[in-house]
Amino acid sequence: MSRVAIAAAIYLGFLARAATFQAPLFDFHSWRQADTATIARNFVRGRFDPLRPEIDARGTRTDGAVETGLELMAVLAGLAGRLAGFSTHLGRLIAALSFPLAALLLVRFARDRYGEAAAAATAWIYAFGLPLSLFMDRAFMNEPLLSLLTIVSLRSAQMYLAGRRGALAALVVASTVLGLVKPPYLIVWFAVAGLFVERRGWRRGLASWELGAGLAVNLVAVALWFHHAHEIYVQNVLTFGVTNKMFIPATVASPEYWRLVFSRFARDLFGPVVFAAVVYGTVRAAAGRRWAELGGLVGFAVHLLVVTEGNFNHNYYQLPVMPIAAVLAGAGIVQWTSRAAASRGWNEDRQLRVVAGILALAMLATFVRSASFHSWYETDRARQRTCEDLRPQLNPNDLVAFVGDLSPDILFCLDRKGWLYAETTPVPELRQLIRDGVNVIVIPQRYRELEQIFADVPQRRLLDSAAFLAVRVKD
Repeated sequence: MSRVAIAAAIYLGFLARAATFQAPLFDFHSWRQADTATIARNFVRGRFDPLRPEIDARGTRTDGAVETGLELMAVLAGLAGRLAGFSTHLGRLIAALSFPLAALLLVRFARDRYGEAAAAATAWIYAFGLPLSLFMDRAFMNEPLLSLLTIVSLRSAQMYLAGRRGALAALVVASTVLGLVKPPYLIVWFAVAGLFVERRGWRRGLASWELGAGLAVNLVAVALWFHHAHEIYVQNVLTFGVTNKMFIPATVASPEYWRLVFSRFARDLFGPVVFAAVVYGTVRAAAGRRWAELGGLVGFAVHLLVVTEGNFNHNYYQLPVMPIAAVLAGAGIVQWTSRAAASRGWNEDRQLRVVAGILALAMLATFVRSASFHSWYETDRARQRTCEDLRPQLNPNDLVAFVGDLSPDILFCLDRKGWLYAETTPVPELRQLIRDGVNVIVIPQRYRELEQIFADVPQRRLLDSAAFLAVRVKD
């Protein structure tokens, strides 16, 4: 029965994620999805070089290489695009396809630690009980693959300690790629260290050569990659930001930061039911000395302290805790119902119905959050319409500058090279754009005062909508 429940959760979870694979890249986090999609499209159309991913927000530069981590999703989508032709649908499908494998490995991780019932509950929690994960697992971003690599690392460490010597190589490879894509995800080693402590004790576990060697390989690879990435920045002055998401004392000391993180846990990441299950599962893990789960939580606490600006500005920075949280929630639900059954004399059927009811409430909370006001799945029609209305009016070689709008989603949709400037950019610098070769300038209506950059320049308005103003300044 548990295997049927697990299979159903994984199958339906995949369908829920793949159902929106044709959605345009104008939903939540469209700016980051567009960056990834742009790199993938350039891999398909130009040189396929994962060491030099290229963006379109490069102005007149012929080389759009950008300082960033390994753009794994773009690499996979680029490979698929070279075979089938580029499409944003491919990126979403790759993301959705990462879920079944991640869920299967996480279920096996939970089963070996807590048994079949907890594994089945974990499967349903991971599939439908984590609102933000449900959305992000179909986003054209690296995060679905990062979740998969995190779970591969956990499962590989577990198998290695169970006697599967070859699993150590899988652990090192998965964690190394994890670090190359996004170094903060290396907090997975806290949970891995917990597994070693459980098997070998505190002293021998933490002194294990495997931990030191594996982490050393990770750090050397990450150092080499980001040294190379910095050289790209020196050459092109194009970056996604490598250190601007890190520790800022004022943010850590701010009550607003911790209120924001807590509210995301209760609403976006877990929902109230799963949040309560995670708390209970953590208490039981501490009582049972489950150091892997506790280590994972400690690692995430370090992540909140160190990567403060990333966590403050973007909710997807909290995703590294999701695999451990799903296990804690699944185990917590089963453990609570088992204790309740023992004290109240419930039979097995009654206990199963209670578990099913709790899972149903968790799924309902996910649905409510996903379908609520400002749903993540909603398409920004104003931005999409701007692209659709402006695209037919552009010439094939037009260069487009967006002033006061740093998201590359419309630029990606227009399929043009160009610039992204903040509204605080000095007017003389913006006027220099016209001399540098820009053909069309787009301004959000809320920054209408920026029209002064068109002074003394012949112009023709291409678009004057409720959201954007687009002006041709050069043919």
